[in-house]
Amino acid sequence: MIKSYTAFTSEIDDAETAVSEILAQLKPKENCLNSTVAVVTCYYEFATNGIIAELYKKLNFPIIGTTTTAISTNRGAGQLEMAILMITSDDAVFTAACSPSIKDNLEAPFAEMYKNALAGHSEKPKLIISAAPLMLNFAGDHYVDALNKVSGGVPNFGTLAIDDTPDYEHSFSIFNDKVEKNIYGIIAASGNINPKFIYASFSPEYILAQTAMITKSEGNLLKEVNGFPIIEYMETLGLANGGKISDVLHSVPFILDYTGEGIPVSRVLLSWSKDGYGICGGLMPEGTKFSLGTWDKDDVVNTTVRTIKSILAEKGISTLLLYSCLARSYALGTDISAETEKVNENIGDKVPFIFAYSGGEICPLHDAANTNSFHNNTVIACAF
Repeated sequence: MIKSYTAFTSEIDDAETAVSEILAQLKPKENCLNSTVAVVTCYYEFATNGIIAELYKKLNFPIIGTTTTAISTNRGAGQLEMAILMITSDDAVFTAACSPSIKDNLEAPFAEMYKNALAGHSEKPKLIISAAPLMLNFAGDHYVDALNKVSGGVPNFGTLAIDDTPDYEHSFSIFNDKVEKNIYGIIAASGNINPKFIYASFSPEYILAQTAMITKSEGNLLKEVNGFPIIEYMETLGLANGGKISDVLHSVPFILDYTGEGIPVSRVLLSWSKDGYGICGGLMPEGTKFSLGTWDKDDVVNTTVRTIKSILAEKGISTLLLYSCLARSYALGTDISAETEKVNENIGDKVPFIFAYSGGEICPLHDAANTNSFHNNTVIACAF
């Protein structure tokens, strides 16, 4: 049996008080079973001011996590807070590991990380939980593919770090007492665990009919559309003017048809290179057709509620992790708490959970093989 416990604090100035509040809610000495790990999400200052490092000193189990812009859990919701989900079991095995710096490459660091994560397991893991950095030189697909290679396709669920600055300077991954921009943390789980996954984006009616084609790209760099430089193309749509891109473009979904079979993959434009190319969250293959999407507040909230209801219908769950793309929050306008409040309202005390906004979502597809995939503009859920 797996048991989980949540904790939440708004105390950002006094590390001793914040740690005491978290420990009082988790009660690790009373509640920890044989194998324990934790997933944390927080406003960036909890990571950079040493609160999480001080918390780790008081715990005897690993912590992985990311910074975010808003959170929700059984204990509360907010934007400038920290939440932690402690997962513990006597018949499931949880281990955690962290990569060395992935600034220059993924293959060797991921191989080392996964090898370390396997220590303590007598069988192949059934689940990987990822806490990934937001690095503009990598597409989220690169993370998924690299971890697939070393793990043999173990189902992988997780999030990329995010923050509320234009250049993501406060986006950090967290592993124990480490807070870095270029490390990747994972939890590996084996034994008596049966993870369930679900994801949703926006309703089809919010995908515009007009299509275009990516005519020049490089990885996650979008260079040309329909033969025009990306900025010129966006000017034809009124999303750029005089060579300057409208800020609203960062919240516009790009709906790609990778396979040519009408199966949509959503991508978001994160930033711009010094050469004027669009830096996207995922791969943007040449020759791929795409449409743009639009956001609607009610649709964002409703897709999240439907996702929650679907995952809660699964039997025998004791733990729930949810992440929603930061781009979805832009549709909420001034009602920035609408999604976090609905999450809290619909889950309540039914199951220990943690919800946070994401810089990119990692979640298996709806297929028999649980094929790992990178997403943008989605809400994702994992329950076990």
